[in-house]
Amino acid sequence: MKREILIITVLITNIAFGAALPVKNRVDREIDTNKNRIKTLAGETRKYLYNKGLDAAIADKKVLKALGGNEYRNSLMAENIVKNFAEIKNEDIIAFIGNCALHERAVDFSSHEDIVALLQKKNRFKLDQDILEKVHRISSENKHINTLYRS
Repeated sequence: MKREILIITVLITNIAFGAALPVKNRVDREIDTNKNRIKTLAGETRKYLYNKGLDAAIADKKVLKALGGNEYRNSLMAENIVKNFAEIKNEDIIAFIGNCALHERAVDFSSHEDIVALLQKKNRFKLDQDILEKVHRISSENKHINTLYRS
């Protein structure tokens, strides 16, 4: 009787952990995907500066300085901008960060001014009341991201 209980317990345990294992693997894959996306934003900006003629090591330092040493937080905020403005592409974000890094200016996508500056780089944007309200909302959301990430 004890042997049967042990076999049933092992069987149930295997079923329970076997069902949880695919979920853990999926979560691990999503985390890896997000890490690759994060590396891509800073990496693409480094590549942008390198293509402009900057030494790779100097480009790396300038990008880290422009992003405030925090690639992840800025990546989330940049993704929020791209999600809300279909006209803004990742290439625009990379060029903006790259140009700020060249001029040794910090990038803060929770700042209303930086978002407006990014939009003004695109000639298609007319900064009317609707766009400015959207910028204000995105700035507020990015400030929340900033606050949550610091906690």
